[in-house]
Amino acid sequence: MHQNFTVSKHEISAHAYADQIATESTTTLVKIGHRLLAQLNFSSLSFQGILLINATLIIAALLIRWCTHRRTHLLWVLLGLDLIFVLYFVSLYGMYALSMPYREAIVLDGYERYMSSVVILNLFIAAMALVRAMDGALFEQRVEKRDLRSFASVFTKKLYQMSTFILLIFAIIMMLSEINGTQFTNRYNRNTVPRQLSRIARPWTHYNHTKILVVDPHAGDVADYYVGFVARYYFFTDQAVGRENFMETPRQFGKTIRQYQYVAIPEYHHTFTVMMRHVYHQANVRTGFFKVTPTGLQRIKNYNKD
Repeated sequence: MHQNFTVSKHEISAHAYADQIATESTTTLVKIGHRLLAQLNFSSLSFQGILLINATLIIAALLIRWCTHRRTHLLWVLLGLDLIFVLYFVSLYGMYALSMPYREAIVLDGYERYMSSVVILNLFIAAMALVRAMDGALFEQRVEKRDLRSFASVFTKKLYQMSTFILLIFAIIMMLSEINGTQFTNRYNRNTVPRQLSRIARPWTHYNHTKILVVDPHAGDVADYYVGFVARYYFFTDQAVGRENFMETPRQFGKTIRQYQYVAIPEYHHTFTVMMRHVYHQANVRTGFFKVTPTGLQRIKNYNKD
């Protein structure tokens, strides 16, 4: 990033800010500000999160005050959270106006992703404050003394028990739903290229220029550069390519293989296996990670380029 971009979007540089202000007009800054303010609407997921936090703390403060006649600090916490939202929103405008190129800033590139960070942070703070306020509203403040008789009335006892039971059932349902969703995702993605590559080789963690051929039987994944894109990130090289078509003469096939240093075969490719048998007399090349040698392919197990 530092080699390709003089100043990144998140870098604090007074010199870069001065150059940005000098090159952009006031009209440009105003346009970006208007686009940013327009995002504060009910269709924005982050704005819905802000409203949810405000509504939850306000309703909780009123209920605790009305039901238990106790004061809480929830409204003060809410005031602090809203101040955090405002300051973060202003800083976000500064990033768009001073650090981003205009073509990205005018479309608010990554806005929801940036705002979701502060929404999740404030949601966590609000949850802690709410739990603390609910605990302080209980009839018995001494934790070691709380038992079945530590309630102001039979009604509050039943309300507490029923609420706990409902929340327990809801938590179990959500947990089972999350587990089932994760298992379904794992089953559905088990034949995707990243999962297949992980079964034949370890990911490389150092940037390199190693030439790697990824053999894939799906022409669509190769044609849209998906296989090559995944391989470049997985092996951290700018010389990884995907290929599906190996209908060529034995001489051309051998010349193709010798262009690369490694060959990755995440899924069985019938034509490639047949060509390896004819050209190099290797009948066991089906799937795996191989090093290209003058006599053919040499299988490598769990190779990690560190």
